[in-house]
Amino acid sequence: MELTMERIKVLYVDDEEGNLMAFRASFRRDFDIHVALSATDALAWLEQNTAHVVISDQRMPGMTGAEFLSIVKNRWPKAVRLLLTGFSDIQAVVDAINLGGIHAYITKPWDPTDLKLRIEQAHEVHVLRAQRDRLFERYRQVFDASGDPIVIMNGAGKFMELNAAAKELLRSDLSTAPDTDLATYATDVPALIRRLRRRRHGSTFRNVDVTLRIPGGHTVDCLITATLVGKDGDGRSLYQVMVKDITDRKQEEQYLKKLNSDLDKRVAVRTKQLREALDDLGAFSYSVAHDLRSPLKNIKVMSDHLSSMAAMRRDEEERDLSQRIHKGVSRLIYLVDDLLRFARTDSKAAEFMDTGIGELMSECISELGPHPENLRFVLSVPEDATIVADPSMVKVVLNNLLSNAIKFTRTREQGIIELGHSREEDHDLLWVKDNGVGFESEKKNQLFGVFKRLHPTAQFEGTGIGLALVDRIMKKHGGTCWAEGAPNAGATIYLRFPRVALEFSRAS
Repeated sequence: MELTMERIKVLYVDDEEGNLMAFRASFRRDFDIHVALSATDALAWLEQNTAHVVISDQRMPGMTGAEFLSIVKNRWPKAVRLLLTGFSDIQAVVDAINLGGIHAYITKPWDPTDLKLRIEQAHEVHVLRAQRDRLFERYRQVFDASGDPIVIMNGAGKFMELNAAAKELLRSDLSTAPDTDLATYATDVPALIRRLRRRRHGSTFRNVDVTLRIPGGHTVDCLITATLVGKDGDGRSLYQVMVKDITDRKQEEQYLKKLNSDLDKRVAVRTKQLREALDDLGAFSYSVAHDLRSPLKNIKVMSDHLSSMAAMRRDEEERDLSQRIHKGVSRLIYLVDDLLRFARTDSKAAEFMDTGIGELMSECISELGPHPENLRFVLSVPEDATIVADPSMVKVVLNNLLSNAIKFTRTREQGIIELGHSREEDHDLLWVKDNGVGFESEKKNQLFGVFKRLHPTAQFEGTGIGLALVDRIMKKHGGTCWAEGAPNAGATIYLRFPRVALEFSRAS
């Protein structure tokens, strides 16, 4: 503890000059000693000088030591007071404690070592009190100048002191309303106490909501932080309560809540309208596609009939025209079938389960039917590999990817299609890799769009819906898909399935 380095100034009062001389001789090297033969002389000296420690004998003519120290306490309270008395003067000690507020008493005859220690301890008390007073003065300056309201309140909720900002907020002054307490202002004290208990952190209650009734009829929304700072004279806990007016913020919050509520209602209405429009559009698209299929099949049959008749008549021009019609109608039927599959998949909810992916891949390969002799399949999947997915949807994905891989490898002398699986932390990764014609890597983001094609129709048939269907199914699973490739270097389509099915996917 840091103490002052100045010499301790001691005033010793005794009506016996021999005692004064002995005291000065014993302690003059250690302290700055001043003596007085009477209480009157001591008081006169104190009027002109200051002392850190005042020591008085009890039995003196005209004024006892207890009476003298009582005067010192009232006029020079910073001086620490000690009483010298005999063993029989117990009442004098009691009076000195009650009236003079002495720090300690020393019995006669005093021991120099013990008395020296008592003086040093008394001076330490003096220094600590001075430090406390300086800190209190600084706090007082902050308390008075603070722009935030501060209330000093005891444990019973009674207001002990208000700073200027608190007086302005509460429109109260303790000099005119000394019995003001928390119940005077708080709208619901029991609820406030419950909130205080929930927000307690040690000896501090932080950021507690409270609504205060202000004289005049209006209320103020506040946040309070109460901190235990000590005890009052009656032993009750004293709290410093910082009050922050958040009325404007509360009003802004209410305004934002209303805006959000209105926005949620508008979004709900618009979402409903959009869903209805999408349902109508889906129904319309499905109906159109379904109704187109029958006349297109009729046209295809009639084109076949025309081609047969042209062959019988050996009319090459008519046969060529009928074959063109047949080819165009076949493409339209294929497109309509893809659109119907896309519509059905878009409206169907995914049913998630553990799915053996190796078995599913083998089943898809076997269902492809006859394939070119120069085509080889490589299955790089562990026998016990599973994914969390809808088996029927995954089968659609694999059929589309395998059909594409077969189509784009048919120009190769030896076509190779690899199907693989790996487990990576919280997801499963599938891939279908081929050594076909590949594609330009800068266009890979276009692959999964509806009607997006990277190769001419004359070279490779297709509608541009297959990979869009793959992308839609992967989104239903909460997964992703992407492609890697290069011209004449083949292509790889990757599918990432999460290990835990997402709830939104179930409802999509």
